[in-house]
Amino acid sequence: MKLFNFRNTIVFVCVLNFSGLVLALEPASEPDIRFRSILYFYPEVKAPADGVVAAFFDRFEIVGELPAASTKPVVTYRLIEDLQDTYPVPDLDYLAYFGRGLDREQAVRIQNARVGLVVDIAYPMPMSVDGMKAANLTLLEIAEATGGVIWDSETRELFTPDSWQANRVAPWDGDLPILEKHTVIHAYQHAGGVRAISLGMAKFGLPDIVVNDFSWSLNRSMGNLINLVAQSFLEGQFPQEDGTLGISINELADTRYKQELVASLGINAQRDVVIQTGKGVREEGDPYNYIVELLFHDQEGRHSSEIQTNLLSSLFGWEDQVAYVQHNAMITAASESARQKLDGLKADFNAGLAPGEFILLKAPFDIPEGGAEWMWVEVLSWDDDAISGLLKNEPVNIPDLKGGSEVTVMQQDIFDFIRHYADGTSEGNETGELILKYQN
Repeated sequence: MKLFNFRNTIVFVCVLNFSGLVLALEPASEPDIRFRSILYFYPEVKAPADGVVAAFFDRFEIVGELPAASTKPVVTYRLIEDLQDTYPVPDLDYLAYFGRGLDREQAVRIQNARVGLVVDIAYPMPMSVDGMKAANLTLLEIAEATGGVIWDSETRELFTPDSWQANRVAPWDGDLPILEKHTVIHAYQHAGGVRAISLGMAKFGLPDIVVNDFSWSLNRSMGNLINLVAQSFLEGQFPQEDGTLGISINELADTRYKQELVASLGINAQRDVVIQTGKGVREEGDPYNYIVELLFHDQEGRHSSEIQTNLLSSLFGWEDQVAYVQHNAMITAASESARQKLDGLKADFNAGLAPGEFILLKAPFDIPEGGAEWMWVEVLSWDDDAISGLLKNEPVNIPDLKGGSEVTVMQQDIFDFIRHYADGTSEGNETGELILKYQN
């Protein structure tokens, strides 16, 4: 995913005290939560009168400007008639990624917006959940009544009213928000690996979460880990003074989030883990918030990828299909068809894949007792015939090899490939269905 840096944000600063671990933003101030949203109006829509707008804020006290520290929910708002000079609408390229519910025609029309409503809301830290719930509902009511679209300054997304309803108002289970619906994760290539960071936790008075240096094939699992940690923070599980964080799926409140997560687990998931955390280093484009980095210290493994794979597999479970098959003419022909595409894949890889795109190759690994176990390898480098990568399966018959291990295979030995694209589609694995069909 491409990382965008588009800021219509108001900086909030607070001190968060989590189980003895003080997380202080700089500069420090009174602990409260501040959130900015902008309602953009289509050019043909008449801007609402001040009295009409004020009527929607019955859940808040209307003030001329936000106080230095809020002791109750307060709001200040103003109509802006020079949007292009102050708060320009995100462009079409941006909205292709972060326009929620907008079709092409709507995205084009909103580019011509001239008037917007800037809303700044503040509420004390103990009201973090109730304050956000009230803010989301109020913004929806204004948008539905006026025909506006809603900008979330923390997650940097633009919503139609229907999409805001689905993503900001509906995702609550009783009094608990389902945080993965209220936040986003930006993942992008960074310093030879992938970096993923959450945005939007500040709305609930919680730190954002970052993971550094992993491979694209782990992106979905890392996203699941970040969402699990976020929900654990919300429900009161924070790092200890030594930085250790114990997270348990079983101890989560019985919300739809937990139910869906449990249903997705592998059969051997342990469901809990203790992970080391540290203070994340803020980089350009990161949220203006305290950042907790998830580290993988004190976990089993010989290097970072193996350690990460072990932790994720232990927590969420894993299932590998093992097929014992004698290669027949049909399988051999499918493999030869795949092998003819390897030079093109190598050229594309070395020219640079799109963010989020990766290639898996099926290669043989010697079994100590004889024979070979064929497993998938995520390509990290492809130099002439030698391919370095990360093993994506857990070996069955090779005790000294683990999932996530760094391995080297030869192009001449490759049996098949899968090319995963950034949009979630893939091609390849022509031999897969045949192997399952003819397995012993």
